[in-house]
Amino acid sequence: MDIGTFFAPNVSLIVAFLAGLFSFLSPCVFPLIPSYLSYVSGMSVDELTASKTTRLKLTAIKHSLMFILGFTLVFVLLGVFSSAVGSLLHSIWLMRVSGIFIILMGLFILGAFNKIKFLSFLSSDANFNLKNRPVGLIGSVLVGIVFAAAWTPCIGPILASILFIASTMHNASEGGVLLFVYAMGLAVPFLAASFSLNIFLSTSKKLRPFIKIISVIGGIILIIAGILIFFNYLAVISLYFGNTFRYNIPYNG
Repeated sequence: MDIGTFFAPNVSLIVAFLAGLFSFLSPCVFPLIPSYLSYVSGMSVDELTASKTTRLKLTAIKHSLMFILGFTLVFVLLGVFSSAVGSLLHSIWLMRVSGIFIILMGLFILGAFNKIKFLSFLSSDANFNLKNRPVGLIGSVLVGIVFAAAWTPCIGPILASILFIASTMHNASEGGVLLFVYAMGLAVPFLAASFSLNIFLSTSKKLRPFIKIISVIGGIILIIAGILIFFNYLAVISLYFGNTFRYNIPYNG
């Protein structure tokens, strides 16, 4: 196997991971993370912050992992479906439409369409109304699946953009991988919060004044990605990096 090709950065995957991270930092998800973690683990926020025992920390981490598995399954299936549909319609026009849509979603995040009322659902809070959480680790997986649906309106512009990128992929497996990477962008900081909610809470207080700026950066990245997709430059850049790595990394296989 060509090691240069293996390590060559895939721009689509980078964009997907950043999109997941920006979804986590969105104003309608980030402030609710302690509540999500409390709900998933079955422990109160006070218990999570006061917990000094390894057993309680491991409980929170295990349930967080199962929760992550739940929403990852949903997003991967959405990615597979988007790529499968896109492969049936694959054409230069699908790429053009996808690019335009992603640009529009980036503009939406920047506030360009704030006065359009029927689009307000795209920035609605990710509320959940389950009163009795299913018990056990399997219950946490089910909660992750339900939360993925609850998150969808809130992170709609970003998620929809990644799904449109998935629709331009060559096959369903590539779309699944793309959405898996997107899910990891959400999962990594959530798992970090489960390791130490105290550190997360203190960090979140420092980050809160910059959430709007972070959202703007996310919108700009989507606009750039949309332009690249419209002109089919996203694949060209990935190919360029692939060739660069291939010719500059020594291979002794």
